[in-house]
Amino acid sequence: MKNDDIEQQLNKIINDKMIYPVYQPIISLQNAKILGYEILSRISLDSCTFTVEEMFSYANKYNCLWELDYICRKKGLKNIKDTIGNKKLFINVDPYIFNDPRFKGGMTLSYLKRYNISPDNIVFEICERTNIEELNSFKKTVNHYKSQHYQIAVDDFGKNYSNLNRVFFLHPLYVKLDISLISNINNDSVKQSMVKGLVDFCHKENILLIAEGVETIDELSSLINLGVDYAQGYYISKPYKEPKKIKDSIVSFIISENENKIEINNKPSFIGKIGDICKKLCTTSYNTKITDIYEFMKKHKEVSEICVIDNNKKVLGLLTRQFLDERLGGRYGYSLYSKDTVSDHLDRYYLEVDYRMPIVMVSRIALIRPNYALYDAIVVSDNGNYVGIVTVKDLLEASISIQIENAMDTSPLTYLPGNTQIESKISALLKSDGKYSVLYIDIDNFKAYNDAYGFEYGDVMIKSVATIIETSCNNGEFIGHIGGDDFVIISNEYNLESVFNQIIDLFHNCLPELYTEEDYKQNCIHSHNRQGLPEIFPLASLSGALITNEKIKIKNMGDFSYKIALTKKESKKHIGDYLQKTEDIIFETKKGLAYEIIKSLGVNEEKLSGEILKPIEKQMPETLLIMKLAKEEA
Repeated sequence: MKNDDIEQQLNKIINDKMIYPVYQPIISLQNAKILGYEILSRISLDSCTFTVEEMFSYANKYNCLWELDYICRKKGLKNIKDTIGNKKLFINVDPYIFNDPRFKGGMTLSYLKRYNISPDNIVFEICERTNIEELNSFKKTVNHYKSQHYQIAVDDFGKNYSNLNRVFFLHPLYVKLDISLISNINNDSVKQSMVKGLVDFCHKENILLIAEGVETIDELSSLINLGVDYAQGYYISKPYKEPKKIKDSIVSFIISENENKIEINNKPSFIGKIGDICKKLCTTSYNTKITDIYEFMKKHKEVSEICVIDNNKKVLGLLTRQFLDERLGGRYGYSLYSKDTVSDHLDRYYLEVDYRMPIVMVSRIALIRPNYALYDAIVVSDNGNYVGIVTVKDLLEASISIQIENAMDTSPLTYLPGNTQIESKISALLKSDGKYSVLYIDIDNFKAYNDAYGFEYGDVMIKSVATIIETSCNNGEFIGHIGGDDFVIISNEYNLESVFNQIIDLFHNCLPELYTEEDYKQNCIHSHNRQGLPEIFPLASLSGALITNEKIKIKNMGDFSYKIALTKKESKKHIGDYLQKTEDIIFETKKGLAYEIIKSLGVNEEKLSGEILKPIEKQMPETLLIMKLAKEEA
């Protein structure tokens, strides 16, 4: 296509304003609520021969980028007037335009008032169309908008390395993950590791992650389980001229996935979910006089906020004591607003969370609010229906309690979660319908090593194994320390066989550091057996017992304990590193195995009547497991 044709088409688009906006929702991956909409532009010129992306590139080339950007932005804001409520609008801004004095003049508070939009609800997406040449000048511009309560997002993160630099000097509230990172992430362990690392980094820096280009249910599931905050894409919703609600099936899926995730990743506790600590305080309606609310708060000093709901108990907004004092507490404020209703002063910028959301997650979200809203209460709802309110004080107290509770169940040697958290996670897995794997690992010949080298070196070996396991787990697996030389890895994938192989390789690489040169070369040590007699032992190796629900069904916690105990025993029969899968074991009948174990524990065979076996059969497999473990310890 000739340059003259391109320029001619571009000029026609700009002169005749042949652009129309569409809106793609960005939704929470915790409760499926709409955070806001990205404003995208479409070309209405039928004979146009280039794409929207190419259009902006050509506009930059022919020095008409400002004119094109202005048309797109103005139409995008105008068409959505009075329809977004407290939802955010994400506006793509080229760095060249963003730093232009005309842009600053065009995005003033008075300009936004025409469209009934607050700066709090505008998010500028800094995109990659042109390079940022004057970093310091650009940073001043960013800080100028931040000071006026506009918000900043870095777009296309992961597309190239310059994005990372932008995150460091812009300190955005949002980072948008490029589609190249999201596409087929459910089948790509490298992408999963990268996104998990970005999740950890951004959450530590109080940055919210938005995944772009979600096109399948499997991608959506992976993003939820990796901890990404928000998402957009064709699977969730295509861009439309008018904002549309999210399909019920999408909402149900996200809530269901989070319920499973919460059960797996959070220890059940009376302070586990935000709904457990919220208080159902008084509410008010949309048409209540604002002075009545003000007088009510003056009489009830303990009330610092009131939630506004409609006749169907849907949350409409929040009124705080601080807000009312500022409006009505002055010399003329009361008389000035005496005829106004709540609807005239409703603060729509408030934090609303689903009652199922974990307290620790709500704490993180609450702390990244703007300073002026940092201490406002949090509204708790169930699919938009009012459930209650949580104050920041209650939230902090609950968060501290969770940290103390978890610390009490943490190994002092490896700092890994202990038995209570392990049991809770496995129990939650068994109740869920998702896939899972549990890998039990212990160190062979550890007692002999501990006796020969001493407890101090024994601790070094245990900590080394813990570090190796953490290094080998890159897909959000849970790692627990049962105690002694026993560890557990829990995954939502069938991937732990490869993890075990990597652990073995790393473990053998560190063996020369754990043994004397002489013992390592001889491939054995001299120590004492359990009877206290001298014996020669091989170097330490690792035994693994792997149980998944890929081919076998686990009925309950007792059934799990029974199967994993037998799997572990089978694994320990092999000399050297070995992984035993539960699915490869043929399990004996309960009665037959109970008979064998009772007999092995010294009960006379003649006394093994039905009266003895009957209560044992009822308690299978819990009783069986206890007896079997007792036999192994003996």
